Amino acid sequence: MTETNFFWFLSVGIVTAVFHALLPNHWLPFVAAARYHKWTTPQLLRFTLVTASAHAATTIGLGVLVGLLGEGVVHLLHESSAKVAGIILLMLAVVFLLSPRLHRHIHHPECEHCQDGSQIFTLVGLFVAMALSPCVVLLPIFFAAAVRLSWLKAFVIAIVSSLLTVASIVTVVLLANKGWEKFLPQLSERHERFLAAVLMAILGVSLLSGLWH
Repeated sequence: MTETNFFWFLSVGIVTAVFHALLPNHWLPFVAAARYHKWTTPQLLRFTLVTASAHAATTIGLGVLVGLLGEGVVHLLHESSAKVAGIILLMLAVVFLLSPRLHRHIHHPECEHCQDGSQIFTLVGLFVAMALSPCVVLLPIFFAAAVRLSWLKAFVIAIVSSLLTVASIVTVVLLANKGWEKFLPQLSERHERFLAAVLMAILGVSLLSGLWH
């Protein structure tokens, strides 16, 4: 049963990571910057990979802290830890659903202050914006996994989902740069908040009901 639970949490993390990477604010600024500064495909690939990796590293770092918090809840509350975690997830589901935004706004290179700067300004701006905007929708999944499974398995889920986020962002950026953006789903943060809220509600109810033992 534990193995089934692990793959369930991993699947939720993978779905969230891919959906997260499809948000325009995670790929459109790179494409706009490449077109504005006339970057070659290898240049765009390198910068996107480095920046997306910083984004993933921040998420993993926070995931470690959240996983340790979940493990602390288990040691402190023992058998009641799953129910407490379930309640926390349901509360977070409401917060995510009502939250006006989850990420920092990333400016496009065409905006006035970017045009006044250099290519370095664009590079640093995008890097800092992505690095300081971790995938917060994954953090409750790591927390629940640490409570229900273990900190180590939550860490594995964090690594896999974050690496998949990087791969997805790079793939989407390269496709969009080739003119395929019209075929990408028109998603917004509202869609991400809704998905996150639904997934957290499912996890919360499952933990409260004792579905996973």
